[in-house]
Parts: sequence; structure tokens; C-alpha cells
Amino acid sequence: MHRYRLLGGALLAAAALLVPTSTASAAEACTWRPTALPVPSKSGLPTATDHQGGFAGTAGTADGQRPIAWKNGAYSVLPGLGPLRTYDVADENRAGTIVGTAQVNYLGFSASTAFRYRDGVMEELPKLGNNTKAAALGINDAGDITGFVWDDGSGLTTVVRWPAAQPGTVTTLPGLAPHATRPEAVDEDGSVLVLRDSGLAVWRAGTITQLGTLPGLRTARANAFSNGRVVGNAVYNDKKVGVYWDQQGAAHVLPNSSYNLSNTNPGFDINRDGLITGRIDEAHGGNDNSGTGYGVWKQGAWVSNFGDIKLDIPSRIGDDGTVAGVRMDAERIFHPYVWRCS
Repeated sequence: MHRYRLLGGALLAAAALLVPTSTASAAEACTWRPTALPVPSKSGLPTATDHQGGFAGTAGTADGQRPIAWKNGAYSVLPGLGPLRTYDVADENRAGTIVGTAQVNYLGFSASTAFRYRDGVMEELPKLGNNTKAAALGINDAGDITGFVWDDGSGLTTVVRWPAAQPGTVTTLPGLAPHATRPEAVDEDGSVLVLRDSGLAVWRAGTITQLGTLPGLRTARANAFSNGRVVGNAVYNDKKVGVYWDQQGAAHVLPNSSYNLSNTNPGFDINRDGLITGRIDEAHGGNDNSGTGYGVWKQGAWVSNFGDIKLDIPSRIGDDGTVAGVRMDAERIFHPYVWRCS
């Protein structure tokens, strides 16, 4: 599952955990062939996938920014939850159910609501106790939704689940007390990637396991979590890099990688087979100032550049190997595309 998602292992020598580029033969490079996705206006950004060629995200419409779904070469504008809202689409399962967060920021007033869209209906998900705000991170194929709730007064977030088997309810997860940091991502089996004072860790069935690290690796953050594997970013020996954690929780620096948090361009993503998309460093054609230049890795090993390194920005990779993202024009307008490897 996706993108905002969240993981120990013994400390090993850095050289032993750096993935050698010679292992890239496990995944052959290919040509990523783009197809434009239609939009109601000019721009759009896909951020979720049903892993069957369908995607969801946001786009500009006559009514402002709205959630949108793409399937079979056509788009559908999803119903909204009310005026003045902006939307973040977090995930979509194979049944086509879409989850995310709707926010309002107006004249000092702010609100955050987790939502679910299915069968043509957009609904607000319930909050927990005295918490006034909620956000959804992911949904699995069983329909269980994971996210978090919070209240501005306490400054603490609580990881919650909206179980498919209990419609209209919200529950806490055992062993995850309210914390000052938010969860990062969720896997298909319900495991949650969390950021704590001690670093990144995985909550799985009530047990928290610390993710591994490396000498010289600091400020690690996660971007995506799928099939027990995690990808994110960190500073490694004073260089901004992408990081891959394997199914044993061991950390690997992604060869040729970089990142830039000063812009809103998408970060790293990973599918269930360990195929990764993310930023490449300037030595290999990336541009750290603009946040452009992307590459592909397979289970930590370098594969190839992705598309046009000056224009193409992947945001979401499906388990079927298709990649959605945007192509940036001369006016820096993002036009949604999907790429297939051949």
C-alpha cells in the first residue's frame, strides 16, 4: 500500500548494507512509455492506485480542487464533502474504494476529515473520543482503513482503524499509545510504519519492531510501505539519499539517489515486488533545486533512469508495474500521465 506509509535489525557495517549496482541484473531496464490521463481542466496528480490500471488523485475543476478517479482511459470527478475543502487522496484498493483526507483552512479556522468513497458515495469517517480531526492513510483489499486522529490541544496523534466488518466504528490499535508524531504508512496486512523518538519502527499485531540503521545515517523518514518493505529518505554521511529497508528491516542506501524536501514533488514509492521510483542525484542527471530527475530501483539495486528526467515525475507505482505521475510543461503545470514498461 501507499505513500504516506510506515518499521529491527542489528547494526551492520555500511559497506555490507550498501546494495551493489551489479545486482541490478535482477531487474532489467526498459522503456517507460507514457500515456496522458484526461482531466477536467489543465492539471492533476494521481496519488493512489487499484493495482489494476486504475488510479485516483486530485485535479482542478470548475468547482476547485476535487478528488478524481481514472479507469479505462476516462476520469470521474468524485463528490465532495462541502465547500472550501482541499483533498489528499491516500489510497485505493482493488475494489475501487478510495480513502483520503479533506481539509478546510479559512480565516483562522481549520478542520481535517478522513473520508471513504465507494459505490458513488463519499462519506466522512468517524473520529475517536474527544479528537476533532482525522486523516486516512490506507485501505487494504478487505476494506479496513487505517489512519490517525488528533486534537490541537493535546498535540498527540492516535493511530486508529475503521474496520470493514464494523461499519461506522473506529478503534485504536493495541500497543500504540498516543504520540507527538504521526504514523507514516500502512501495509496490506495492517502493519503500520510509525516514527518515534527512537526512529522508524513497524507496529504489527500489537508488537513494535525498530527498523535498522547504518553508521552515518540520520533523520530517516519513510515514504511508502509494501509487502514488508519500506522506502524513504535520510541524510547519509551528509548527503541526502533514498533509503530502502528490506523485509528483515535492514537499511540500504539507494545508489544514485537524492531527495529534496523544499518542494512538493513526490518522494519515493515502492510496490509489493520491491520496485521503487524516486529522485536521482545530480551526478546522474537529477536537479536538486527543481526536484526533478527520477530513477527506478529493484529491491534496492539500481535499474535505470525513469522517463524524461527533466519533465517526468512518478508519484505512484502499482503492483501491476504501471506507474502514474505527472509530466511538467514549460509553465510548470503538472499534467497527469501513466507509464508502462516495455
